[in-house]
Amino acid sequence: MRIPHLFRSALALFLFAAAASAQWSPMNPVIGVQKQLDGVVLTMQTGTLKIQVCSDSILRILYSATSSFPERPEYVIVKQSWPAPAWDFDTKDDSVMLTTAKVKITVARKDGAITYADRQGNTLITEATRKLTKGSVPDAYRAESFFNIYGSREGLYGLGQHQAGVWNYRGESVDLSQDNTNISIPLLVSSKGYGIYWNSTARSRVNNRFANYMYITSEAVDVLDYYFLYGPEMDQIVAGYRELTGQAPMFGRWAYGFWQCKNRYKSQEELLGIAKKYRQLHIPVDNIVQDWFWWNRKGEHVFNRNYPDPKGMVDELHRMNFHLMISVWPFFEPGSTEYSEMEKHGWFVDKFKFAKPPYHTDGMAVYDATSPEARKFYWSLMNEALFQIGLDAWWLDTTEPETEGQEENILLGHKLAIGSGDKYLNLYPLMTTGAVYDGQRSASDRKRVFILSRSAFAGDQRYGVTAWSGDINSDFFSLKRQIPAGLNFALSGLPYWTTDVGGFVFGSPSDPSFREVFVRWFQYATFNPILRVHGTRVPDENELWSYGPEAQKILVDFDTLRYRMLPYIYSLAWKTTSASYTPMRPLVMDFRADVEAQNIGDQFMYGPAFLVNPVTEANATTRHLYLPQAKWYDFWNGTVLQGGRYIDAATTLDQLPLYVRAGSILPLGPAMEWATQRPADPIELRIYRGADGDFTFYEDENDNYNYEKGAYATIPLHWDDAGKKLTIGARQGSFPGMLATRTFHIIFVREKHGTGVQAEDRPDQTISYSGQPITITP
Repeated sequence: MRIPHLFRSALALFLFAAAASAQWSPMNPVIGVQKQLDGVVLTMQTGTLKIQVCSDSILRILYSATSSFPERPEYVIVKQSWPAPAWDFDTKDDSVMLTTAKVKITVARKDGAITYADRQGNTLITEATRKLTKGSVPDAYRAESFFNIYGSREGLYGLGQHQAGVWNYRGESVDLSQDNTNISIPLLVSSKGYGIYWNSTARSRVNNRFANYMYITSEAVDVLDYYFLYGPEMDQIVAGYRELTGQAPMFGRWAYGFWQCKNRYKSQEELLGIAKKYRQLHIPVDNIVQDWFWWNRKGEHVFNRNYPDPKGMVDELHRMNFHLMISVWPFFEPGSTEYSEMEKHGWFVDKFKFAKPPYHTDGMAVYDATSPEARKFYWSLMNEALFQIGLDAWWLDTTEPETEGQEENILLGHKLAIGSGDKYLNLYPLMTTGAVYDGQRSASDRKRVFILSRSAFAGDQRYGVTAWSGDINSDFFSLKRQIPAGLNFALSGLPYWTTDVGGFVFGSPSDPSFREVFVRWFQYATFNPILRVHGTRVPDENELWSYGPEAQKILVDFDTLRYRMLPYIYSLAWKTTSASYTPMRPLVMDFRADVEAQNIGDQFMYGPAFLVNPVTEANATTRHLYLPQAKWYDFWNGTVLQGGRYIDAATTLDQLPLYVRAGSILPLGPAMEWATQRPADPIELRIYRGADGDFTFYEDENDNYNYEKGAYATIPLHWDDAGKKLTIGARQGSFPGMLATRTFHIIFVREKHGTGVQAEDRPDQTISYSGQPITITP
């Protein structure tokens, strides 16, 4: 039945009015204004509102149900004092206005609505109302902010990592509560150029199901508290978030190489045998992982009888230039002195009620990571039993903490050392990873901290955390969903993320269909911040040679590419640490004004050069993809394509569609079997002409924290496209072991020249560089 146009219009107006009425809440007018050095305090008819000007692009909004703001300890935000900002203040009969160099904030006197605009007066978003109401949690409020969003060309991103396959959260609702495979970070980023960091550790929700309205709620807070972050570029928003919550330190160079893992190596003999075979086959790898059940009991950190000489095992791995990561849980099983010590001091949150032997035993308990004393004890156990015998990295599993067997998080309804578990529900991963990071940093600075965590919270980037996407399934469906999950995680401010290549459950290396899944997943993961295989396999093998000779060749080729890219990757790591960069980049980060790019969550940039297009369909011969507006080079053959359009790119199993943006300067090192096998020399410098370009090449000692004291060197690289000149600038800085003179093989990429994985055997020029500026022309 066709509905007449006038009737449709009237129906639409009726529905809109009904929806608007549903959002109505009593007016809460401003009845008093007090200007302060860093902002204003507004006395409302109900409660008190404070707008703090932290900087010209960061504002903090606090709303209290009373006339004052209670003192609260801050666990996430590390920057709480700010230089006196420059801002203007104006008050009128109907409004109060604050203006910085970048944003204008207008508070309506009639109802307290806050409208955020850029300096040109373009409205970004309006917080129409806010309220605190008594909920079900004693001594806490339920917080709700209601925002007006208008216009269909605004994308919403971030909020952590979620598994629904959704990229753009416009029109969606997202629960923020930690679960296996779902990581909750309360940072929302808009393509209009702003972000909202919702400063709550309680269970929360962002609800934009009706596209013009957005609710942000939390179940248990003392005050309503959020930060407004203005970019307008997304890198600037992420930088603002990291200024608030801490910068990401560098990992050792080895961590950016390949990680070999499965569920699980069952003995010292098996683990060492796998490492030896990798070296015998000359397959590049730096890291091998010991998953769970190496212990007798969870929490006591005593190797079982299958590992007769743990220190000897670690030493042997080190002699083979392997690093070892080991699984550690936040749970303790009865029967050990460690359990008894935890219980005696009251350092347990709760004992597990859902026994599932051998995974969860009767009486197993999770430790209270919010207790400073418990955190120190937790690290001391790891330090004495593991770090002191040479362990290199920490796999902190079940850091939500584990909720298997019940829908609700185990912390709900429990008292923690710092207060109600309902108030601090999402904080647990930050506290337990912080225990390990701070512990290792206090024990030694010779080895950089690396933590792989199944969950994460805002601020975890400062603790050397890489999150992984949890216990996902082993199929193309799950692979496809990891791409938007990882990209939203990247826009949540945490730069390091990975997946179980091939999925966790299940998969057979002898099954041709699963071999295809594994190969396509590995190709995608080659361009993840961390490259790691893992999973439960039948038969029980998950090494690169497990998938047959054809797959092995493809996997080793991409592994080799990863190692050739290490000079590029390590330089991006420095940019991540020093300039709040994001290495795995959704297209909207670099093409924010492009509506097509705003809505693409299955392609991404890896650094400034690579456009990565994972293949997530079986037996694919083409990949439909979008080339943003730029000139692009096919990485495999050097063909030039113009962007601003969709194409159907041909694909074979041994390649994924991969493009390099014109203006890119790509440093590639020699093929290596581990990251520090020899100095990265010579460097093949691939120049992709067609636009100006810059890149900063970074080097240091590859491990330890001397870079924090200035022990590193950078070389600026610039391509002037109009002048057709490459400038290798003056080297800045130095470090022990630095090459005084290095060699650059200059490649001006064109069709079938400077393409693919292997080094070009006919460089256009070879340059000996000793730190002084050099200019090169083709």
